Order: sequence, then C-alpha cells, then structure tokens
Amino acid sequence: MTFFAFLGALSLSVLAFELLNVFQNAFSTFGGNRLSQYTSQPQAKRRSTWEALLVAVLPGRFDPDQAKNMGDVISLLRRAGYPYDTPGEFYAVAIRDFSTFLLVGGMLAGALAAMNIIVAAPVIAMIFILLGLRRPYVRLKTLAKKRAESLRNNMLIGLSVLSSLLSSGVGVQEALRRASTVGGPFCNLLGLLVARMEVEDFAKAIDVTRAHLPDPKDVEANLFLRDIYDFFANNRPVLSSVKGLQESVHRSVVEATEERAALVRQRAGLFGVMAVLGLVLAIIAPFTLAPGASAGVGSGLM
Repeated sequence: MTFFAFLGALSLSVLAFELLNVFQNAFSTFGGNRLSQYTSQPQAKRRSTWEALLVAVLPGRFDPDQAKNMGDVISLLRRAGYPYDTPGEFYAVAIRDFSTFLLVGGMLAGALAAMNIIVAAPVIAMIFILLGLRRPYVRLKTLAKKRAESLRNNMLIGLSVLSSLLSSGVGVQEALRRASTVGGPFCNLLGLLVARMEVEDFAKAIDVTRAHLPDPKDVEANLFLRDIYDFFANNRPVLSSVKGLQESVHRSVVEATEERAALVRQRAGLFGVMAVLGLVLAIIAPFTLAPGASAGVGSGLM
C-alpha cells in the first residue's frame, strides 16, 4: 500500500510540474530564448518528463544518439519513401505509440486485476508493451511494401516514357531527367539518380539509388540500374534492355492483376457457398427442432 501511495504522489508531482511548465511557456516570457526570433534554425522541442524518462530507461530504443538499430531505421525510412523527415522524428513517433499502447495495456491489466483475474493481467500488459515497441517498425515495413507495389506499376509507365525518349534520339541522362518529371515512386528514383550523378560519380549515384529501392530484391529494378551502370561504364546500348524490361514488367503486372482477380473470384465463390449453406440451415433448422420441442412440451404435460 505504501508503494502505491508513493507512486501516486510521484505521478501527481510530475503532472503538476508539467502543467506549471505549460502555463509558464504559454503566458510568460521568462525561460525562453530571447534571440530565437533572430535565428533561422528551428528551435528544438522540449521533451516532456515522460519522454525523458523513457529515453533514460530505454536509450537503445528511443534515443536517436544511442539507438542500436539506427542503420535499420535509416534503411526502412529510405525504403518507405521518408514518411518521417529524420530518424529523430521517427523515434518521437515511436515514443508516442509506445505510450499509447502502454496506457491501454495498463488500463486492461488494471481492469483484469480488479475482476480478480490477476494471472492474465501481466500477460496482457506484456503483450501491449511488445506491440507498442514493434508498431512503428511494422508501420514502416507496411509502407515499404505498398511503395514496392506502387513502384512496380509506375515502373511500367516510366520505362514506356524512357523507351520513347531514347527511340527519338534523346541522350540517356536527358531521357532520365525528362522521365523523372512524370512522377511516382520509380520516376522519383530516376530523378534521384540524375541529381546524384550531377554531384558525384555515376557508380556512387547508382548505389545511393539502389539503397532507396523499397524492395532490395526487386529483380527488374536491379537489372535496370545494372544496365544504366553498363551504359556509363562500358558504353553498352541501353534502349534494347529498356524495351526488354518494359515487356517483363508489363507481363509481371498482368500476372499480378490476374492473381488478384482470381483471388477475388475465389473469395466471392466461397462467400456465396457460405450464404447458400446458411440459408439452407435457416430453412431446415425449424423443422428439425420442432419434433424435439413438441416432445418436450408433451413430456412436460404428462
């Protein structure tokens, strides 16, 4: 009982401290930087007490300066198309997600403990804690998967435009620049490739572009980058390879569309069978239950 009283007093003191800080920042000029209006750099947002506590307890998970998986986070941000501008913004969102899941898990665990189901309370709390820790990374992987599908569809358009430009006699680098104006995941990668080639060696530019692929195992995208490398390194013609990739991507897009259509038809047929089965059971059930019901009524009268 003493521990819970101490925990409640500590929570109230932290809440009072946060409220006083909010009122001070909102209605007072003290405590702020008086030269902030003369600087062009954005001011760093102050962490709350809860965020600072999480960073202190789990620095390898929430602190951008001490995170153990910084390389994986940067790779996921590149593959997902930078839904967050910086890794620090990603870790801030991770703290908010973890806090939300921790709050929900704590409330459910408290409700189970109040109903004398103490055994399940810590299990529920641990499940929500693990979900809160994994949620930001699962979101990035989901965005990367969706971007990979969009890149495949946009790649067909980008290769068609690129093939038309190369067939009309436009240079490779200029054709890449014009195709990048179409927009979309693949065309944006073309723009990144052209921009990097203007400031550094083409091999490094291709490596940077390959690092931004949503799916590092995408065969067509890697073949395209290899053909671009062979053109600049060995002066190999790129038009024939672009046309071949265009046909390959078109075939894969058609096959993926047919697979989705077949899956939709299969699900529709399954739902139809279940609906008919439910209708038949609804019709037959009253007649199958009627003799038993009448027998029960007769025995009751006897």
